[in-house]
Amino acid sequence: MTTQKLSNRPSGRPSAALAAAILGVLAAPVLAQTPPPDEGAIAEVVVTAQKRSESLQSVPVSVTALTSAQLGELKMDSPSDLTTQIPNLQVNGIVGEGSPIFSLRGVSMFDYSLSQSSPVASYIDEVYKGNFVLFGVEMYDLQRVEVLRGPQGTLYGKNTTGGAINFVTRKPGFDTEGEIKIGTGNYGRQEAEGAFQTALVADRLAMRFAFTYTKQDGFIQNVLPGHPDMEGVNQYGVRLSLLYKVTDDLSATLRLSKSMQDPQNYAIIAGNICQSAPPTCGGPGVGGFGYFRTADGTLATAPLANDQVAQNYTPKRRQDNEAVALTLDWQLAPTLALTSITSWDQGSLFNPEGTDGSPIDLFKIPYIGKTKQVAQDLRLTSSTGGAFDYIVGAYYQHEIIYNSTENQFFNVFDYTGDGTLDYNDCAYASFVAPATPAQLPPAGTGYANGVVISPACRYYNQFDQLRNSWSGYSDASYKLTDIVKLRAGVRYNHDNAAQKNALDQLRGPDEMPIANLAFFAQQPGGAYQGVPYAGYFGPAFLDPTNPANAAALAATRDQFVHNTAVTGRAGIDVTPAKDVLVYLSYSRGYRSAAFNAQFLFTPQDFTAVKPETLDSIEAGFKTAWFENRLQLDGAVFHYQYKNQQYIDVQPTGQQPLINLAKSKIDGGELELVTRPVRDFTLRVGLGFLDGKIQDGSIAGGAIDVSGHKLPNAPSTSATLEADWDALHFGDSRLTLHFDGSYASKQYFELLNEDRIAQDAYAILNARVAYHGGGERWEVGVWGRNLADKYYLTNAVDLQALGYDYEHRGLPRMYGIDASYHF
Repeated sequence: MTTQKLSNRPSGRPSAALAAAILGVLAAPVLAQTPPPDEGAIAEVVVTAQKRSESLQSVPVSVTALTSAQLGELKMDSPSDLTTQIPNLQVNGIVGEGSPIFSLRGVSMFDYSLSQSSPVASYIDEVYKGNFVLFGVEMYDLQRVEVLRGPQGTLYGKNTTGGAINFVTRKPGFDTEGEIKIGTGNYGRQEAEGAFQTALVADRLAMRFAFTYTKQDGFIQNVLPGHPDMEGVNQYGVRLSLLYKVTDDLSATLRLSKSMQDPQNYAIIAGNICQSAPPTCGGPGVGGFGYFRTADGTLATAPLANDQVAQNYTPKRRQDNEAVALTLDWQLAPTLALTSITSWDQGSLFNPEGTDGSPIDLFKIPYIGKTKQVAQDLRLTSSTGGAFDYIVGAYYQHEIIYNSTENQFFNVFDYTGDGTLDYNDCAYASFVAPATPAQLPPAGTGYANGVVISPACRYYNQFDQLRNSWSGYSDASYKLTDIVKLRAGVRYNHDNAAQKNALDQLRGPDEMPIANLAFFAQQPGGAYQGVPYAGYFGPAFLDPTNPANAAALAATRDQFVHNTAVTGRAGIDVTPAKDVLVYLSYSRGYRSAAFNAQFLFTPQDFTAVKPETLDSIEAGFKTAWFENRLQLDGAVFHYQYKNQQYIDVQPTGQQPLINLAKSKIDGGELELVTRPVRDFTLRVGLGFLDGKIQDGSIAGGAIDVSGHKLPNAPSTSATLEADWDALHFGDSRLTLHFDGSYASKQYFELLNEDRIAQDAYAILNARVAYHGGGERWEVGVWGRNLADKYYLTNAVDLQALGYDYEHRGLPRMYGIDASYHF
């Protein structure tokens, strides 16, 4: 059970009476009688979820779309914010709010390295972003966001098992117009956003330029004197789009974008810290870890609050992204169109994680990643208007990745007593087992005693990864009658990948390597400085000062994967009435084989896992009532999940990437939109999940997790959004917006430990805006997480080190913004 700890900073919570009054005002229109016939209907939302412009209500898949107007009222400036309005969508914040890892209908990625591609794909203007480092700052100047649930592949360039999230930016137009928005808020928030478009050549060449900038102080207070608060924001993004109409039938859109994030990094809230006296608490020699969590390094008797750390390791997180994409749309004939999307992406990341949240160097994980991606998507789309229509396409992706990770354990102890922290301290702790003071981690507790980590050491790896993916895909529909339509699609996938130059070293605090962890000693036993160390098959100590050892210390390994798969979908749509659509579909999703990036401790961690597959059966409906003043959509599904890829973080420190043999997920969504009167719109979403492992084990097969719940899959989730044009003054109006989300209890790992689970919680947001000058300008006051609810977005059991690793979600945020349209 999650316990909310109290901060000594004022929270400024709104009173219960005020909250009830706001809810009462917003809910009043819902109780109104059936609206009179002269009131407006729900506006049509056009999406391209199936690579055609279609009304959302006519698309036979489970998809939720957020328009640009909604995104503005919802105050969404981070991809993580999408979870507040998409049923059955969760986010794992293990690498920070700016780089979310999505979980959709319980399908998620459990690795946090660049070598993995998420089963929930992200697209920017139809360009697939292979991993989170390529995503960058993108939540600005958007036309809409579309979230598709279920396996994708017959319509999309990249195959996925969990779904797709499409971010559609505003396309350049020939009219001259623009907008600018500025704002401020708590935690020193400063923001600016704008866009401008115009015709460069009348009716032929148009441009649109958009930008965003946000800076905000950290909301995690660092009580260590002289060190900055954590969890800040400092980012910008710019995008230049050019539209060239070569002819009436051929147009080209070129998009160039760049973004940068340079904030104070996220903080780890060390939960459930051992408080007993050393050495009885925690893992080997980690007793009393919590005693270090004070500003001056002296012993403490209680952990800090959940919005505080005492952290000495505070380098800024840095992420850079550049992207170029060229989209060609060619109407070859009245009934046939050709689309070509050519893209180049580059991203880099430096993530200095202070994993211990403490003022001394107990556990740190800095990692570095760089990636480049080139992709080509080519497809033919028919629009005959008759019984038969189709899409045929081909896709190619080439990806290059460099990844480097270093786990630094207890780089604070001088084992040799010579007053210097260097490689000799690591060697002494790893290869010699003398008596040691009780307050220090005992030396020789590395491989000799069956525990992977050794104090005063650094476990370092690096590798290059190359991946080439080819695929051909197709999707077709055939109208049997005016009521019944058949759909089918097939995809062929071909993936080659190589993990090369893989280096795995044991290093001292001075970065000096002393052992190559990829190659263990062939004979048990050995000696360090003439002192025999325990007889076990472990890494051989190699004196780094001896040039003869250089080649052995730098020896690398390679591994390769090659796999192919045929996937697809089939379904039937029935439209028994004008405003009713019922559909039934089967689809298979596929996620290619993957390498383990966390091979840090033993040769056995240098592995690749098999592809994962997901078979889905889904039935759904979409309906409109009362002259389209109420829309009710729903879907139920059954997933059969095989060989799910999972990073098994073990208490000993090992992190093998494994396949879980079989899991199943059952669930559904129900979404309602109603406009009972012209000035009020209500949206409600419900999601239900029952995800369990049917056959699987972790910890090298020692722990059977069959029957356990899947992580990041709460059994119930709900969303609410209400918009009310409360008052009108000529060409001005006052609008009230309220939205909220709810998620029931969820686990973050396969053991389903209640201690680090997130209990049920709700988030409430609101915005009040005054629109003047005929919608020319606007001033708004907004608040997010109004109740200041404390909740986790990720947690890992590190009790072997004396604490639990926890990421917390955003606290209460509020501010004011103003915009001007011209």
